[in-house]
Amino acid sequence: MTSFEPAWWLPGPHAQTLWGALCGRRAKLALRRERLEIPDGDFIDLDWHDQGAGPIVVILHGLEGSGQSRYVKGLLDALGARGWRAVVMHFRGCSGLNNRLARAYHSGDTEDFSYLITTLQRRYR
Repeated sequence: MTSFEPAWWLPGPHAQTLWGALCGRRAKLALRRERLEIPDGDFIDLDWHDQGAGPIVVILHGLEGSGQSRYVKGLLDALGARGWRAVVMHFRGCSGLNNRLARAYHSGDTEDFSYLITTLQRRYR
């Protein structure tokens, strides 16, 4: 594993974060949307980048992020280059569509994530 060396002209973690967010390369990816019905009568939307045959990586976006976020698309692109499949799980209310139930998400609630993992295990055994 190599160590990280920042560019000499971009000092400090704040400038590096802003540079990546504002000036980074934008990956153009064809994502496949899947709606996963969950046991409480609501749904979560999934964005798949599954052209490869390798392992499946589940990506959880940050606060108010989505499968369209630049950092998520960059990660999807990097995983695809390795031949890995990836799926972005949109937290409730973050896929651009309103959910059926008046239930918001928070990062400490793992019920939807757990259901997704169980579903993937059943599908891909």
